[in-house]
Amino acid sequence: MKKLFFLFLFLPITVLAQEPTFKKGIPDDLDKEKIIFLEHEPIKVTAREKSKKAEKYLYERQTNHNKVLNESNQILNGAALAYPFEYAITTPSTYLALAKAGYKYVLQSSVYNYDHLTGQPTEDELTVFGYYIFDMENNIAYEVFHLDEMKVYDFKLIIKKLNKAINAAK
Repeated sequence: MKKLFFLFLFLPITVLAQEPTFKKGIPDDLDKEKIIFLEHEPIKVTAREKSKKAEKYLYERQTNHNKVLNESNQILNGAALAYPFEYAITTPSTYLALAKAGYKYVLQSSVYNYDHLTGQPTEDELTVFGYYIFDMENNIAYEVFHLDEMKVYDFKLIIKKLNKAINAAK
C-alpha cells in the first residue's frame, strides 16, 4: 500500500512510467547536481465555516494552510541559504520546467498533494510525511527524513534535517 501511495505521489513526474525505486540515504552526486525545493501553494477551501463541527474543523485546517503559507515560503528563502549545494525554489505545480532546465533532484513529499487537507484526520493520530530526494532522471526516490503534519511549514527544520542527512552520509 505504501508503495502504491508513493506511485501517485510521483505520477506527475514519471508520467505513468514505472514505479520509482526507493532507497534510503542521499544520492552520491547530490553535491554536483541541482535540487528543487518546493514552496507550499494555496488550496481551494472546500469546507464551509458555518457547518457541523467536523466540517468546521476541516474549514479551519484549510484556511490556516492558506494563511501560513506566505510566511512559511519566505522562511524557505532564507533557510535554503544554509543548504550547501545548488538549488532553486519553486512550486509543486511549476517545478517540471526546472527539471527540463537541468535540475536532477526535487525534495518531494506527499504533503504537497494536500490530500490531508481534504478530509478529517483519524482521531488521536498524527499524520507523518516522508521526505524524499527524487531523482527525476533515474526514477529513484531516496528516503531522507519524516515530519509530522505540525512541522511541514517549518522550512528551517526541513533544511536542517536535510543538511543533517547530508552530513551523516559523508
